[in-house]
Amino acid sequence: MIDGEPSRTAWSAALHRAAHQIVDGGAVFPDAVAVPITCWSPERVADDARLHPQRRGMRAFIACRHRYARDVLARSAADAQVVVLGAGLDTIAYQPLGLLGGTVFEVDHPATQSWKLERLVEAGISPTVPVRYVAVDFETDDLTAALEAAGFDRERPAAVVWLGVTVYLTADAIEETVARVAGLSSARTDLVLDYSEHDPGTGAGARRRTARANRVASIGEPWLTHFTPSELASLFERHGFDEVEDLGFAGWGTRYLGLPPETPDRPSGHLVHAVRHGSGALY
Repeated sequence: MIDGEPSRTAWSAALHRAAHQIVDGGAVFPDAVAVPITCWSPERVADDARLHPQRRGMRAFIACRHRYARDVLARSAADAQVVVLGAGLDTIAYQPLGLLGGTVFEVDHPATQSWKLERLVEAGISPTVPVRYVAVDFETDDLTAALEAAGFDRERPAAVVWLGVTVYLTADAIEETVARVAGLSSARTDLVLDYSEHDPGTGAGARRRTARANRVASIGEPWLTHFTPSELASLFERHGFDEVEDLGFAGWGTRYLGLPPETPDRPSGHLVHAVRHGSGALY
């Protein structure tokens, strides 16, 4: 991010979610407020998507990752406090029917958070569940202390959603955040995240990823960290997560896009659900 400015990639992700509603009919991830929160008309969203057909793959992945998070929350968050890390223009707390019953803690960089609040006012969107806005810089601030100051109860279960963020952080910041998340609750913690798989290849897919990395670097938000699945598994093991589901392209493509079960895997973004069962002890 550029100091003092909101995340431009958060805006891009919001446009992808909005375009999914218009161009794809919300087939994977229906979201009634995805378009309004951009403050763009449906026609403008559709025109922008048509001008950039190369974004279709990223749009599909973003729709899948939000559907994945919604599915996990539907199973795991009935009694949990929901923490959205790097919230950007996330819409979990603003669904008309209210997907959740408890408090949502939206955690983000102060500049991005202020920008979101302005957009909510401009669009006339109100939360449908209690929301606490928690300003945090993941590279420097204490996540646990910030959440507790906002009223987070560490004796209750936590469901943490962390999408579209890890690739922009250093490995040390990711490690520290996972450690903090692991210690949030003395009950149960569910964590949903996505990550960028390390791709040593030189084919067309690798070239597309390089071009995308160059674009985000040019706006001040370079990709910093990639993982192999085994590296990510080791990270969770170090911090006491005892159940981990890791879906690569074949996994989420089969589940949400209707790809055939024999679809070969390939380096891509991954979707992960990790669970740390409560031990009664906090980090």
